Amino acid sequence: MRVVKAIFIVFFILLIAVIVHAIFSVTMARIYLGRMNHDGEYMTVGEDNLYIEVSGAGDPIILIHGFLGSHLDFDSIVEGLSAFRKVYVVDLPGFGLSRASLEGDYNRKGYADLVSALMRILNLDRADVLGHSMGGEVALNLAYYYPERVKSLILVDSMGYSKMDFLPSLVEGNEFLNHVFMRYGFQTYLVQRFLYRRKLGDVSKFNRESFHLSFSLIDHVSPAFLYRLNSQDDSGALSEKIRDIKSRTLIIWGEKDRIAPLTDGERFKTDIPGSELEIIAGAGHSPMLENPSLFMEKLKLFLN
Repeated sequence: MRVVKAIFIVFFILLIAVIVHAIFSVTMARIYLGRMNHDGEYMTVGEDNLYIEVSGAGDPIILIHGFLGSHLDFDSIVEGLSAFRKVYVVDLPGFGLSRASLEGDYNRKGYADLVSALMRILNLDRADVLGHSMGGEVALNLAYYYPERVKSLILVDSMGYSKMDFLPSLVEGNEFLNHVFMRYGFQTYLVQRFLYRRKLGDVSKFNRESFHLSFSLIDHVSPAFLYRLNSQDDSGALSEKIRDIKSRTLIIWGEKDRIAPLTDGERFKTDIPGSELEIIAGAGHSPMLENPSLFMEKLKLFLN
């Protein structure tokens, strides 16, 4: 009986800790969400309302964020890009400030279809397209299925060769367990702080304010949407067709990326004819955040 009682007490303490952490996480997220500038506008594309920020003038470039990312991921380079390009930063449905209707196709191909439809609404025949992480795989799909839309392709620590796998197998196919795992585990403050730091090549560059703003939008993501995203997952589906992509391509990679290894960047360089690979020394999964000046130097040289 003493053992059973001790187990019950430990379980109860852990349950209380999880609930308190979840409440703390939501509170922090709401505080920083309220502080966020909403300088963009919403556009209806299909069934979804997209948040988009537009700045600058010149030839268009579209920036596509990664999994659990948003327009905030490009804050460090938008001003520099806007000096010589018209910049369109899009929050994909379900992420950032774009709520998902849950009626669309939220796989990589579906997101590429949506970006093409958005370009039609914006009267953009062609644009340079930059995709980071999961957004890189969306950009790859756009370049493969809509080559006429892509003037040039920029892949930043891109996914594309393997299936996204972030859920324990126990909860992957169960919507209720998925919701509990996301809301009380994966999307909580301490877990996301750990993952945010893990993305950095140099943790001394951790910026608390940037993390808090990003976290507020991660908390904003609906677990119901994440379940649908996972159930529709087609990541890696294009891996055998990447060599058929003809777009002029720049690949930028963080040397110390622990999320998408540099070997993937080298594989893209081999598979995409004529592509260029630029490595940001010391950077992790988001080199535009860790070394924006060097990132912009390489990007500007390619675009000009």
